[in-house]
Parts: sequence; structure tokens; C-alpha cells
Amino acid sequence: MSVVAMYREKRFEEIKRLLQERKELSIEDIMQAVNISRDTARRDIVALVDQGVGRRTRGGIVAPTFGHTVPSYSERLNLFSEQKTQMAHLALNLIKPGGVYFIDDSTALLKLSQSIATECTIYTHSLDNAIAMSVQSDITLRLVGGKLNHHGRFFFEPAALNTLSKIAFDAAFMGATAIRSDGVYFPYAEDAQVKQAVASSARQVVVVSETQKFKIAATYQGMSLNQIDTFITDRNLTATERAWFPKSTRIIYPH
Repeated sequence: MSVVAMYREKRFEEIKRLLQERKELSIEDIMQAVNISRDTARRDIVALVDQGVGRRTRGGIVAPTFGHTVPSYSERLNLFSEQKTQMAHLALNLIKPGGVYFIDDSTALLKLSQSIATECTIYTHSLDNAIAMSVQSDITLRLVGGKLNHHGRFFFEPAALNTLSKIAFDAAFMGATAIRSDGVYFPYAEDAQVKQAVASSARQVVVVSETQKFKIAATYQGMSLNQIDTFITDRNLTATERAWFPKSTRIIYPH
């Protein structure tokens, strides 16, 4: 075996290892992990897809079963990407001093929660968001209580829905498990009910989600796309994807 072939084989093994661990890799992830050019990364993705290692996406490669099941919150933390960090920073620009906000239970919004250094009031039903913001003395933290969903790591009690529906949040920052042409979906009915209550009362609804969520299925609708004022995502939308949203919806992504 030639030296070039040996290097390619070792490179593929490392990409396979990372894909098994993270479930998805962008072209940039592969370039950085094995120190190759963008063109080489694209060729490697094509070769690995041909081997059945994964499925090709517009921006990289995903594991063969990706999107067939919804990973737990803890599993999603392992998928934390630079794109999620960039999206969280874009959302941070919408937090203003003295504002009252709701922050949802998503891993991208955990990064937002960790980054806030502004005097404001935050409501959340997320255990991890609450822990992150508990060390920020400038934040007035309001934890929505109830029973903890250990898989999703959020709290819920029916009485909280009435409270949330009566708060005119300056903005509600929402995640998404799945996005379809008719709305944003989630795997738990209770979590979807929280989204419905908050989206109905917030002055501005901001959804922070990667475009891969267009490929995932979930059961319970949390809001319609017509309710979204700002969509922060990881790339520019295709014409088909953009047509799902009202023209008034602002689309923001890292450049």
C-alpha cells in the first residue's frame, strides 16, 4: 500500500470515529480534524457515503441513523458545534438591558445563557440554563418549576402555562427539534405546551436552530412558522426553505 493510500485510510478511520461520536460533521469539522483542504474534505465525504458510512448533507455528513430518533439533551451537548456558538452570539445581540426574556431548553440556547452579562430578567424551564445563569448576578432569574423531565432536562407543571401566557416577554428565544412547512415540532407534549404559551404572549419570537432540523421528525407542534419574527440559523436558506416562512420573518445566519 502506498504512503498516500495509508494516510487516506488513517484519515478515514479518524473521520469515522468522529462521526460515530458526534453523529454529524460539517466540512469545516473534517478539515480541522484531519488537516485537509475543503476540496479533499468534499471528496472524502463522497467516498465515505459510497461506503455506507453516512449520509451526505449540504454542509457535510451525518450518521446513517441521524434524524430517525431524537437524541437526548445530554447526547446533543456532545454535538455542540462552532455553528451553534456563532448562532448563540447572534441571539445575544438581541438581549437588551432591562429586558424580560424567555430562554428555551436547547443546547444552542444553553450557550446563550452562559454568555449573558446584561442586567435583565430571564424566565426558563431549563435546568441547565438555570444553572448557567445562577452565577450571573446581573440576571434576575425566574425558574419555571414543576416535575423534571430527565431526558429533556426541563421542568413542567400545568399551572405554569397560565403564568407564561400572561407575560409580554420582550423576546422569547426558542429552540427546535424539527421544522416543517406548518410549524416547529418537539418530542414532548408538555414542552410543546410551554412553547405555545410563550409564543402567544411574547412581543418577539426568536427561533435559534440549525437547518438540519428540516430533516428531523417530531410529534408535537410548539408554534407555527407564522409566529416566528426572527430565525437564527447556521446558513442561508434555500428558496424552498425560505418560502415556508412569511416574508416578514428575518433570517439571520453567520457570515
